[in-house]
Amino acid sequence: MDLDAIREKAREMMADRPSHRYREVGYVYNHGQRVGEIALQLREMIFPTEPEYDQVILVGAWLHDIGKGIEPHWEYGELLVRQILKDYCPPEQLEQIAQIVGGHTLRKQKPFPFYVKLVQDSDILDHFGTQEIWLSFNYAARSGGTIETTLEYYEEKYNALVAKVRALLNYEESVRYLDDKDRFVREFVERLRLEAGGKLVQI
Repeated sequence: MDLDAIREKAREMMADRPSHRYREVGYVYNHGQRVGEIALQLREMIFPTEPEYDQVILVGAWLHDIGKGIEPHWEYGELLVRQILKDYCPPEQLEQIAQIVGGHTLRKQKPFPFYVKLVQDSDILDHFGTQEIWLSFNYAARSGGTIETTLEYYEEKYNALVAKVRALLNYEESVRYLDDKDRFVREFVERLRLEAGGKLVQI
């Protein structure tokens, strides 16, 4: 598989495309690149004897959101990758990549191979920690929100969101990383709450 050519194809199709009115142009491309890196790290931790799946995992992660903008994006995305990659991948690898794209949102709804589960978890993990803060502030800036409305989100909705996605993770290692990201966000939000009220904070 020519990874450089596939990455360039992903960049051409996704890097300049708005996928969500409250996210920056190219978000799905950059998100996919990060998810690929996270998924490879998880594979090394959890399945250290399976490096032969790395290309499939990487390409599936890069393209998992290629269907964003047309829902259900995972089904549309699977159709797209089958067409786009038919000249780039052997049939077996193409089928595995299509499984990743078509299954990345269907967490715990049916049995999946480990390479799909790794991308499912990595997709969740990339939405938390510093990225979660970026997404929340970006949303506020683009929707006319304020510090106050952002703090309300963390007060009223964030806890339920974390609990929901935590239950959807496939591996204990993923849960540990999510918990660490969650701790960081909570510490940041508490400081934001204090400083938004004019308090001086010293660590």
